[in-house]
Amino acid sequence: MLEKGFFTLAILVMVGFVYTVYSSAKATEQDLSVIGNGVPTVVQVHDPGCQLCRRLKKNLDSVASDFKPDVQFKIANIRNEQGRQFAQTHDVPHVTLLFFDETGNRVETIQGVTPAADIRQALSALVRNR
Repeated sequence: MLEKGFFTLAILVMVGFVYTVYSSAKATEQDLSVIGNGVPTVVQVHDPGCQLCRRLKKNLDSVASDFKPDVQFKIANIRNEQGRQFAQTHDVPHVTLLFFDETGNRVETIQGVTPAADIRQALSALVRNR
């Protein structure tokens, strides 16, 4: 019986640890305060329940690793207050990518599901103009 209790406790500790790491990563991914910190930033205005948003995120994710650490990638989740406020401030709907230079000036906006090749081209321009 004692052995079963230790096993259950170990499982609960592991689940807690995984949840903590996942939550921390999500919080970092959604930290929009880094815009203008000296590194160009791309922010996806995103609704996790939107199929088009998920397709845009998949296309962005397929090329993003080629531009890290020269570009930081963030999510403005419109299902939370910070994300909604960000979208309203920039007057954009979800399914949108906003490109900011290293000083925080918005330099490009892409709306709608966009092919990875077009996103790559916009990212290349963002890094080139640095």
